[in-house]
Amino acid sequence: QRLPGEKMKQDGGVPRRALDPGFDVASSPFGAYDRALIEAVSHRWYSLLDQHDYISNTQGKVVLDFRLHADGSITQLNVAENSVGEMLCLLCQRAILDPQPFGVWPADMRRLMGASRDIRFTFYYN
Repeated sequence: QRLPGEKMKQDGGVPRRALDPGFDVASSPFGAYDRALIEAVSHRWYSLLDQHDYISNTQGKVVLDFRLHADGSITQLNVAENSVGEMLCLLCQRAILDPQPFGVWPADMRRLMGASRDIRFTFYYN
């Protein structure tokens, strides 16, 4: 299945943006949960960019680390890298924080992962 952002990787006169979740949903034992998480963050990011009339030649990336808990909440959001400035970095942070809480983990996922898991998302502005 195509995730939001893949269409933005094509060349052309349109600003390109992409989100790399740092893990492969196809190889994840809980791919459906991970896919829903990525889609929620991607959708919110693109929505925020549209709301702020994002048209820029800015190139770079924002790398965010956070802890996802079994109840779907996010804590310990940390900016690991930011080469695009405060405003675009803030939009990336909001893309992760706004849609929470995400779904409660299934019982099998809680057994395998424990109470939380650390995740890294990289937002590309190309």
